[in-house]
Amino acid sequence: MLNFCLHSVFREYGLKFLRRIAAPHPVRTAKAFLQAGKIDVSGNMICLPGPCLSDEHWIVGVGFCLKPMDPLCPAGRANHDCHLFEHPALSDSPTCRNCLIRELGMLTLKTGSAFYVMTSARDVLLDVFEPSLREGLFTSGLFVLCRYSVQPFAVGMLASRIQGYIFQFNRGDCRDYKTWLLADRGIKNEQTEIIDSTRATIGEILKNASKRSIPAVRFKKRGNIFFAK
Repeated sequence: MLNFCLHSVFREYGLKFLRRIAAPHPVRTAKAFLQAGKIDVSGNMICLPGPCLSDEHWIVGVGFCLKPMDPLCPAGRANHDCHLFEHPALSDSPTCRNCLIRELGMLTLKTGSAFYVMTSARDVLLDVFEPSLREGLFTSGLFVLCRYSVQPFAVGMLASRIQGYIFQFNRGDCRDYKTWLLADRGIKNEQTEIIDSTRATIGEILKNASKRSIPAVRFKKRGNIFFAK
């Protein structure tokens, strides 16, 4: 994590994080760094302590790199879009039917929660972390991302009062800062994957959450986030 932070501190994400999260809340942020630094990243699932997915203020976020490449996702890759969620009648294609983002998004819809296709660290900060810290937009979350960024991502979650789960990609993900930085700019020529056991665990968590909620009919996109409606 130290390597990531040293490389990022003078880049756009690092400067915005310092100004919008760390400076206004230095003690909370320091505690978040210490707690995230102790996270064991050897497993596929990390649970940050707290009321995981316990109320309506939670979000499921997945990396854009899960989008299919062959054939290419009709919404494109390095963006927050999903044609299936925005135009259901136009997206009944083999590409959409076999997409993991579709699968997780539809499970999320049944929970009445929000769904987010993550692109850059900057957007995650502005779309999720800052509004959650400032106004409690989200208090819990389930996120799927690359192993390299798990601890820095956990800092953002903890500093912005978001509890929940982080799951790690198993194949095709970024394993160093150079690769991560390219992906953060939208340059990612590999499709990431998760193993079947991780997929099953995520599915079980979302199915259990859906039992406590009134299923939504569709998503409505506000800004970069799909909100259940």
